[in-house]
Amino acid sequence: VCGGHDNVTCWNVEGKAERMLSFSNENPKQTRMTAAAWINETNTSLLLTGSNDGSVRIWDGLFEPNDELSKEKPSLVSSFFAAPDISSDKRYSSGLVLEYQQFGGQLVAGGNTKLIRCWDIATEKCRNTFESKSDASLTTLTTAWNHSYNGYSGLGPDIIVGGYGNGSLRVFDTRCNRGEPAMNIQEGGVANRGLATKRRWKYSEYDEHSSWIVDVSFTTYGGRHELVSGSVAGNIKFWDLRYSSSIRTLEHKMQMTALAAHSNVPMFAVGSPAQFIKLMSHDGATQQVIRYHEKVSGQRIGPVSCLSFHPQMPYLAAGFADELVGVYAPRGAF
Repeated sequence: VCGGHDNVTCWNVEGKAERMLSFSNENPKQTRMTAAAWINETNTSLLLTGSNDGSVRIWDGLFEPNDELSKEKPSLVSSFFAAPDISSDKRYSSGLVLEYQQFGGQLVAGGNTKLIRCWDIATEKCRNTFESKSDASLTTLTTAWNHSYNGYSGLGPDIIVGGYGNGSLRVFDTRCNRGEPAMNIQEGGVANRGLATKRRWKYSEYDEHSSWIVDVSFTTYGGRHELVSGSVAGNIKFWDLRYSSSIRTLEHKMQMTALAAHSNVPMFAVGSPAQFIKLMSHDGATQQVIRYHEKVSGQRIGPVSCLSFHPQMPYLAAGFADELVGVYAPRGAF
């Protein structure tokens, strides 16, 4: 759990929740953490954090050799500025937005800056830089990396999609100098014989949302081109990148501050400042609505600030504006 400034806390939520470790991220005063991700999730896990001054830090030693959470302070193994030109003086700023790809060790960084950078984590070298193509802040990033199958779903790990504060979505290819997505066209029906040419991807900009994009992610259902996105206005849209417009829209009908789609189960969670979480299937059916903390009788959950699913299991973690954190699972799972 990352706090508003520089505090990081690790909890063991199996059984009774137990705080195992708390340490400072050591970012400067007047800055805050806006991104966090695990590196090497299945082996020698490292914690990556990003702050709104553009800096990235990588921590080691959070786990013991037996995979138990450590109670000792971790060590800082790497630190660099992933977005040195980021601006943090805006009132409504997304800060630093990160997307890490385990496949290839690539870190994609953007946010309140006009540039998107692709970094090689091992060498701390920037592989590619291209313009964000929007005057609005980048608010979310996603790639087609799939944690469950040690590979990728969708169009491949080089295709990334960014969501912006003005409601737009942009598709990029990290292999191209200007980030413009390109696709292989096989001439004469001959594949893999050197006769492939490339042309610019037909559709790379989508502008149907009218407000801040809360989240966008590839889905593993409905085809490898499909995305789901949501905006603060409350509308959730499904996209097929082969088409110029969304293929269906779900109206949440209330303001939305958080959205998370499960990578293996056809469901997603919507968080609202009206103090509830709604679990929905891809066809729009509501599966469950969470309004209260089960462990604290009668206590209403606070305005939802973030949501995240476990990549394999049906567990949902939620952070609230009142500084509480909840972890939800099917009954009997813990």
